[in-house]
Amino acid sequence: MPRRRVLTDAQITALFALPTTEADLIRHYTLSPDDLTVIARRRRPHNRLGFALQLCALRYPGRLIRPGELVPLEIVTFVAEQLDIDPDALADYAARAPTRYDQVDALREAFGFRTFSQPDHRELTVWLVPIALATVSAVAEALMAELRRRRIAAPGTTTIERMVAAALLQAERHAATKLGRTVSPDKRAALDVLLNNHPGTAVSSLAWARQSPGAPGHRSMARLIDQLQHLRQVGIAPAVTDGIHADRIRQLAREGSRLTAQHLRAFGPLRRHAVLIVTVLDTITRLTDEAIGLFDRLIGRMFRRAERRASADLQTNARSMNDKVRLLAKLGDALFEAREAGTDAFAAVDKVIPWDRFAEVVAEAKGLIKDNGPDYLALAEANHALLRRIGPLFLDAFEFQGIAAVTGLLRAVTALRTFYAGSRRALPKDLPTGFIRRSWRPAVFRDGAIDGQAYELCLFAELRDRLRAGDVWVVGSRRYRAVEDQLISKPLFTEMKAAGPLPVAVPGDAARYLQDRKNLLEARLREVCEKAAQDQLVDVRLSGGTLKISPLQAATPEEAERLADRVYARMPRVRITDLLDEVAEWTGIADCFTHMRTGLPAEEHRVVLTAVLADATNLGLTRMAEACSIASYKQLAWTAGWHVSEDAYGRALARIVAAQQAQPLAAHFGSGTVSSSDGQHFPLGGRGEVTGAVNPHKGAGPAFSFYTHISDRYAPYHTKAISVAESEAAHVIDGLLYHGTDAGIAVHHVDGGGVSDHVFALCHLLGFRFAPRIPNLHDRRLYIFGPAATWPTLEPFIAGRIDEALIQAHWDDLLRLATSIRTGAVPASLMLKRLGSYPRQNGLALALREVGRLERTLFTLEWLQNPPLRRQATAELNKGESRNGLARAVCFHRLGRIRDRTPENQQHRAGGLNLVVAAIILWNTVYMERAINALHAAGERIPDELLSHLAPLGWQHINLTGDYLWNADRVPDTTGYRPLRAPAELLAA
Repeated sequence: MPRRRVLTDAQITALFALPTTEADLIRHYTLSPDDLTVIARRRRPHNRLGFALQLCALRYPGRLIRPGELVPLEIVTFVAEQLDIDPDALADYAARAPTRYDQVDALREAFGFRTFSQPDHRELTVWLVPIALATVSAVAEALMAELRRRRIAAPGTTTIERMVAAALLQAERHAATKLGRTVSPDKRAALDVLLNNHPGTAVSSLAWARQSPGAPGHRSMARLIDQLQHLRQVGIAPAVTDGIHADRIRQLAREGSRLTAQHLRAFGPLRRHAVLIVTVLDTITRLTDEAIGLFDRLIGRMFRRAERRASADLQTNARSMNDKVRLLAKLGDALFEAREAGTDAFAAVDKVIPWDRFAEVVAEAKGLIKDNGPDYLALAEANHALLRRIGPLFLDAFEFQGIAAVTGLLRAVTALRTFYAGSRRALPKDLPTGFIRRSWRPAVFRDGAIDGQAYELCLFAELRDRLRAGDVWVVGSRRYRAVEDQLISKPLFTEMKAAGPLPVAVPGDAARYLQDRKNLLEARLREVCEKAAQDQLVDVRLSGGTLKISPLQAATPEEAERLADRVYARMPRVRITDLLDEVAEWTGIADCFTHMRTGLPAEEHRVVLTAVLADATNLGLTRMAEACSIASYKQLAWTAGWHVSEDAYGRALARIVAAQQAQPLAAHFGSGTVSSSDGQHFPLGGRGEVTGAVNPHKGAGPAFSFYTHISDRYAPYHTKAISVAESEAAHVIDGLLYHGTDAGIAVHHVDGGGVSDHVFALCHLLGFRFAPRIPNLHDRRLYIFGPAATWPTLEPFIAGRIDEALIQAHWDDLLRLATSIRTGAVPASLMLKRLGSYPRQNGLALALREVGRLERTLFTLEWLQNPPLRRQATAELNKGESRNGLARAVCFHRLGRIRDRTPENQQHRAGGLNLVVAAIILWNTVYMERAINALHAAGERIPDELLSHLAPLGWQHINLTGDYLWNADRVPDTTGYRPLRAPAELLAA
């Protein structure tokens, strides 16, 4: 049986790598006087240098330098300088074989080092188990550190990995045993029953409980509640997982999401029950979030339908309303003329329209009168039957808690739950009403009594809003839990603040932050006013209450366009399968798709790539199995189920991004520290339509978006599937923080959809320079510290003052929020959506908004006087839009309509598409550089400034359609690459 892979090749390399940075060399390889004394006993310079290098390597990373190993020049130079020896002397080291062994013996005698032995193997394997219980990702690093502490030379990589695997296996068994012991025999029997077929279906009860609910409606809500109740009846308390590392719980949950009832029955009782316990708890949490999300969509759909009906009525009555407005204008003119002439007004009216007809028109006009805002009474009456079906189910299924400000709402929820459970037909008269907003009161309170239908709709609408904001939370939910529970605890934050600098980019003192920003804001205000007075703001006209920025002119020279044509004309023609195969050979991305349980890569990497291609092209596994000859549907489905995951996509993408960013040509595209993000709309089709939202600005049908971050070197380093009904701004920071690649982004650009004051604030707190292209900039108000009259040129654009006291009062809360997001305790998107939905009285949301207003004002002032910034933002956003064109070309099957129903599968589709697009960009970058070198070799002189205008986003030379065949006989040229197309071939074509 092959050994269990628990470490990637990159992790193993990092464990045994010699340090090369100056800071690490100083820390680990600085020799003490005692070291120099022992080293000086070696007679010849090359032996002293080799001895010193072996000593350093034994100390860190904790191993011997292997015979024939090439030691980095930085290390040799650093150590040689301390010994006053020429670094070239190392070439003579160990010319005589016994020298190395003699020196190893001397190192053991002088410094206490020893070789790794079998007793060490047994002892350290046992020592590792508690480490493996406490963490999953740092076990190997802890083993190497302990070997260094004990002065034991590290054994080979295979031994290290086997020890780590054994410790992790023991930890997994310990966790399984602990989970099993906390559950009674009756509950273990109930868990096993979940593997039997659910009544009336052909699937197990566990599989039935994990199915998606379908389109928003009463049946879907009832089904979700049934699924929840079925799993809750097993009686597993969430506390059973206490004391078990979160990563191990996530691993068990991932296994449970993939394993069928047949697989689980084949497991031993210990492992089977451990997986089932975690799977049941995870599914209950997921179903809870889905039920609340479904409730949110149902209430939202009621109001959207009312808005559409009102809009349709307005269009239907548009002609009638226009006729009455025209009549009013005629009547007005007639009355004005009668007044000026001193004639009878009634006679003037009679000349325009007969009085009997006038009475009819007035009656018609009264019928067209609509209240401002929604007609809550009509809305409540139209949806009361649906509310009476879903309301009792929803309220009875969950336990709601909240802050003090929503006590009245929670009391109303309890009262309504009691009413639904009873036999009374009319609502009680003593219902809590303090939560009812002013706009609802005319509809709820009628003729001195409560309108029951309006009251119920008002309560559910308010409950939805407060769930969104986080004022109300649900016990057992992951997404809708208390905001305070999602942030780092206050005691822990206090300890982190006292221990050292927080992982934020602002001072810990609010007064210092405010003073620094005051100084900067005053300087920029002065600069803009002075330049505006002298008409020195380039392409900006600022006068009175008018602000106009001239559109940028195209900056791509014709020479660059002609160069791009010549470069792409030399590019080899290639199938998408062969392109992926070649990129996999360069980067090893297929090895990233490891088996979820064993950690081993797939035996046939092309089957993995075929499954990825099925995601990317939107072809699906069934049709991909028909279009390819390398695997059957069962093979593809098994590979996709066990090897293809969001984490695997992330690891593979990181390798492609690193390879593309390192290409010499990519350096001409940008610095690698700037990026942009944009959403790409994909319509939903088939079964996927029931789970989609509708955004009127992006089409009439249900859809969702892939929100993608791309670097200025064209590397798409992060993508995320989001609802088209969500604000893109909430997901900007997720991509900047959680991309998992080596991209060191410092500046980020977005278009209008990604702009909000909260994003401005968090980007500044986290150390990113947020530079969006803000639409309708002339309508965005500025905020300053002093009176607006101080800056008369900008006074028409200044809306008010920054609330310094509010920022100071909540500064620690802002730092705790930023620290929680930076450390991954809570996703930035979740917090931004929560804070964006908060009521006005919430201090944290308001303080974050004030910081955002300040940072947005500073940015706007810089935008006005910095044309290169405006040009850079436009250029970077254009790169993202061009990348979207390539993505659209790849994801073309089924007319580009995505049919996945679950968020997990939609994210897989986004991950597969982005990975293939990134592979094309890498492949294009490599071959474009080869084409440019060929043009150079032919005597053509290409200025470097033209290279920055090239883009590795073309696909005309790539066959994206047809059968997906894998060419086993690819013939590269003598350099290992495909031959470029020759000019003669072009002429012949």
